[in-house]
Amino acid sequence: MNILGTPLGWIMSFIYDIVHNYGWALIIFIVLTRIAQFPLGVKQQKSTARMAYVQPKLKALQKQYAKNKERLNEETMKLYEQEGVSPTAGCLPMIITFLLLFGIIDVIYNPLVHILHIDSNLISQAIELLGDSAGGAPQLTIINIIHSGGELAAQFKDIFGASSYMEIQNFNMNFCGLNLGVIPQSVWGFTIIIPILSFATQIISTLITMKIQSVNGQQMQGAMKWTMLLMPLLSLWFAFTLPVGVGLYWTVSNVLMIIQTLLLAKMYPPEKVAKMKDKNAEKNREKLRKKREKMEAYTQQMNERNKAAVQKAEKPRLSAEESARQKDEAKRRLAEARKRMAEKYGDEYKED
Repeated sequence: MNILGTPLGWIMSFIYDIVHNYGWALIIFIVLTRIAQFPLGVKQQKSTARMAYVQPKLKALQKQYAKNKERLNEETMKLYEQEGVSPTAGCLPMIITFLLLFGIIDVIYNPLVHILHIDSNLISQAIELLGDSAGGAPQLTIINIIHSGGELAAQFKDIFGASSYMEIQNFNMNFCGLNLGVIPQSVWGFTIIIPILSFATQIISTLITMKIQSVNGQQMQGAMKWTMLLMPLLSLWFAFTLPVGVGLYWTVSNVLMIIQTLLLAKMYPPEKVAKMKDKNAEKNREKLRKKREKMEAYTQQMNERNKAAVQKAEKPRLSAEESARQKDEAKRRLAEARKRMAEKYGDEYKED
């Protein structure tokens, strides 16, 4: 987590120093990351639109070669190559989104390290002082204790020193009346609004995506459809069991994703993309061509190996037959030689 959290933490720290509010710093960070990912979103939308455009041809192939899976795979690969479509083109934005999520979780769980840059040795001493009451998010627990004051907070002041203690005390994790450092299932109250919003926005985003794909002839089937429908429940569970800041991150991300999805679907419909000259399509054609050639070369190599193995397996059997024939021929010649010798010397010859 630290590998992802450290660079994101520096960005968050820079934004926080400007706005002095953790909630707004988080929202600005999300907006900036979405803007940075927009070109990937355009690439993904173009790929999705091209996939939608070739759906009728793909369905025709599936009907034509329904009983020949190997031939169907071959023809499907040829179709993808011809149209410059890569079925895996949409994976990269999704991977980046998850990496950012895991990184921001680390930042939210450890703001003393990532935002305030407090010495890690001092933080370890404070966590030891907490003992079993540290919970799953000890740095957030320390911040909440210092904000609330009390005897334990005074002991933290002895550990961190006046300067760092003041930084923690002034660290603003409140946003619209919500403490972004608490976990909803631990405190309940008004904080449940964030998990509910996270769930609702994820549902809307999922339904919009499925609707657009359905209109484009790309209806989800089986496990993929159920995975998309279960994602909102997953976000609800995350938002309840992780700090409120994570739920806020997910909610704002969902809202921006809804806007991006609708905007890109309007800008790049399948009919328009099919007529566009796309460098990525040419790259996809080249990649798929090389992949097809490698597969063909591999198939040919395996066929040659199988043929050599069959010939090798048959060779001993042929040698045995030849050996038996040669033995019979030797016996026949020996019998004829004995018979001639018996006739020459007037002996009685008996066959074995």
